[in-house]
Amino acid sequence: MQNKSSIIQRLIDKDRDCLNELYDNYIHHIQRVIAKSDIDPVDHEKIITQLFRAIWSSPEILNKEKHISISITKLCLALTKSYVMSVR
Repeated sequence: MQNKSSIIQRLIDKDRDCLNELYDNYIHHIQRVIAKSDIDPVDHEKIITQLFRAIWSSPEILNKEKHISISITKLCLALTKSYVMSVR
């Protein structure tokens, strides 16, 4: 993948290929993060969808950390936690 700023710019420009590349590069990592939670595997896709919708609607969210992978991990953990809290 390209550097962080060019990825974010492509997402701001609504480049769907860039979003697909992010998905392809991080989906296995995201699935492992979610799998460590108490969430029913049937609901994993809901969190993944929320995650990529958040990135698509606000690509700047990826600027919060030095690396995109850290931003994605933290966003995934936050979404997972809020999902667990909403179902309880």
